Amino acid sequence: MAYAKRTLGNGDGAASAAGDGILPSDPQTERFRRSLGTETRPPAARHIVTQALAFADEAESRIVALNERIRQLEALALTDELTGLLNRRGFHEVLRRNLLSAVRYEETGLLAYIDLDNFKAVNDRCGHATGDEVLRAVGSFLNRSIRATDYAARLGGDEFAVLFVRADQRPARDRAREMLRGLGKLRIACKTHRISVRASLGLAAYSGETQIEHLIDRADRAMYADKKNGGRAARLTTLG
Repeated sequence: MAYAKRTLGNGDGAASAAGDGILPSDPQTERFRRSLGTETRPPAARHIVTQALAFADEAESRIVALNERIRQLEALALTDELTGLLNRRGFHEVLRRNLLSAVRYEETGLLAYIDLDNFKAVNDRCGHATGDEVLRAVGSFLNRSIRATDYAARLGGDEFAVLFVRADQRPARDRAREMLRGLGKLRIACKTHRISVRASLGLAAYSGETQIEHLIDRADRAMYADKKNGGRAARLTTLG
């Protein structure tokens, strides 16, 4: 917008807007005002330039507000409304970027797929409000449990995912076990009693040669293998 103001000040009708409260009193603007030579300009020219500068300021403010609104909408499009985690679309974008990074920097990592056990029974017995509370509690727990470099998402329904970025298998598996144990310690009020959260978790390793569709499929199959085995933290299944 500085370019627009400089352009407006180059014509014969250039004039100062000093003291009118329209332009901010920063040093750059003051130098610009002095360069206009307002003392020698007729009142009509000063009025025209003042109005033009005011329009430029208003346009700049609206553009800034519009860009901020666009940024907010883009963030909402990638965020799960209930839990505040990434949604499926946002998580797939994160996966895509990190797999590209793995190719470039020869990195490795793990993808964890998490499915809550018997979640339908929670909704049936305790109501959907309690079911939503369970999902929020799980989302909050996952968000607290991951590193700043990792990502957590709710993919939909009772399915969640965690991406362990730049992680070796053994430490990532250990963190996944702790995560699964921590989920089992959550307690949610249901009418006159409290219910616990049970989940199954599967891991899939990735490297620079991994395709995103194959990674998701392996994590999903590993999760269902863990569910078939009883969802025990000591029997995490890792594919890849």
